[in-house]
Amino acid sequence: MQPEPDAPTAARPSSAVRDLQVIVIALLVAVLLSRIVGGVARAGGLPSPITQVLVADLAVWVPLVLGVGWVLRRSSPAVLVRRLGIGWADAVAAIGIVIVCRGLDAVLSVAFFGVTGLTPQPTIGTPDVLLLVVSAIGVCLVSPVLEEIMFRGVMQRRLSAELTPRTRFLAVLVTAFAFALMHLAISTPASSVAGFEVFVTTFVLGLLTGTLVAMTGRIGGAVLAHVLFNTVAVVLTWPR
Repeated sequence: MQPEPDAPTAARPSSAVRDLQVIVIALLVAVLLSRIVGGVARAGGLPSPITQVLVADLAVWVPLVLGVGWVLRRSSPAVLVRRLGIGWADAVAAIGIVIVCRGLDAVLSVAFFGVTGLTPQPTIGTPDVLLLVVSAIGVCLVSPVLEEIMFRGVMQRRLSAELTPRTRFLAVLVTAFAFALMHLAISTPASSVAGFEVFVTTFVLGLLTGTLVAMTGRIGGAVLAHVLFNTVAVVLTWPR
């Protein structure tokens, strides 16, 4: 009597697919923790403004760092450094991206609210310089670097690996959409119109930086563009 053939086993997902699953989980955890921290802060559970900023930042950074670390654990340090490289062309492109995206954000803000939104914030009394510096470091340095590594350096790259050359542009679109969606989910826009502005501006930023990365194979230009994009807003809205 002939033994029955083994039942066909389901094909295991590729390493790129597994990495994408980890990335999605990390992003969902970051959004969930961010919302929990926001609720605790609004309820008065984090009375210190500096504590609120630090805990809110860590709620997003820790899941992203863990996700990136898991995905890149097998990568060569030399390869990672090479992907972070930046040349003069990348720097020029980054400045152009910032001009386009900041201009778009200003136009949308004027159209919706009648102001650019890039004016010094009013304060009562002396501004808390330490709070401003801590916030600025997170907004201008840590978040842009970490987010570009996560989205353009890991997510877009893994998506590209699963697509054909003709459909590889979808990696840029999907990554930009996820990038904008995460910013909308973790921010607290004052209205649906303000949320639409956030989504459109970050989506375009993601499209342009993603295109730059796809063309060069490096994320240095994307990191620079993101850093400058955030820094311009911080500098122009810094209390005076």
